[in-house]
Amino acid sequence: MKRREFTLAAAAALLAPAAPVRADNYPSKPVRLIVPYPPGGGTDTVARAVFERVATLMGQPFVVDNKAGAGTTIGLGELARSRPDGYTVGVGGTSDPLLPLLYDRLAFNPSADLAFVATLATVPIVLAAGPSIPAKTLQELLGVGRAKGAQPLAYASPGTASPHHLAGIYLGEMAGLPLVHVPYKGTSQALTDLVGGHVPLAMLGLPSALPFARQGKLKILGVATAQRSALAPEIPTISESGVPGFNAGYWWHVTVPTGTPQAVIAQLRDAVDKTLRTPALTESLLKSGFEPMLLSPAEAEKALREDTAKWTKVIRANNLRGG
Repeated sequence: MKRREFTLAAAAALLAPAAPVRADNYPSKPVRLIVPYPPGGGTDTVARAVFERVATLMGQPFVVDNKAGAGTTIGLGELARSRPDGYTVGVGGTSDPLLPLLYDRLAFNPSADLAFVATLATVPIVLAAGPSIPAKTLQELLGVGRAKGAQPLAYASPGTASPHHLAGIYLGEMAGLPLVHVPYKGTSQALTDLVGGHVPLAMLGLPSALPFARQGKLKILGVATAQRSALAPEIPTISESGVPGFNAGYWWHVTVPTGTPQAVIAQLRDAVDKTLRTPALTESLLKSGFEPMLLSPAEAEKALREDTAKWTKVIRANNLRGG
């Protein structure tokens, strides 16, 4: 099977149900929650906020274990090797099925070895312009960037092959806008250089960019998602601002080792869904810069399949490798 076909097939396998097994006493002991990022980041913040409440519903603690490094492959690899009994759960993202394209000789296949449980939340990506760019809107930026003789514009992202990096490539392709990627090791330094005028543009998470925009230190030219964000509904989408159809969303989901009993998956999904419908949690996540995301397994499968196909093309066309 060709690698592209394998990747797409594996993406569907990620959401395939496990064999049905009764789990009337689940959970009867603490559950390990693997977060493949360092403490304090966005994924960690969302995971802790949600599973603190899930633990209350299910009557057992979910103990966060931060296993960061190598583009999430360390944490997800450990999750994939764990016993599929429901006592090791993890947090994944829409980029998981792309890992085999970005890293050689992975010891696991995240799509084949992990099973989808439930969606968690999304953090919108935005196109931000620093003080060195006079354009105040995306339309103005497109005019500048497409002008005859114009040099490609540099844009920062938090890392090579990150969702922000891919979104920038996709924007350049869809908009006919010459862009050059400048990778950083995380958001903080990218923001510092953007605000300082050392790099003209950046693709960043909305929660990181918004405070600087409200202080007048940068301009947010558009949100990369299909709809405006509840975090800042006054900011237009990139799609409505001159690049019709543009959508570069990123979302997190709960995942478990393949083979986890279907009854366990159903209990976890029910607890996560109930938690995400809690007004107090919704308010808490929004204040932290995250939007709760509730999709059925079928809806999640469709979204993941479409995202995987789109980003596979971008990765292959640009010969990207994991940072």
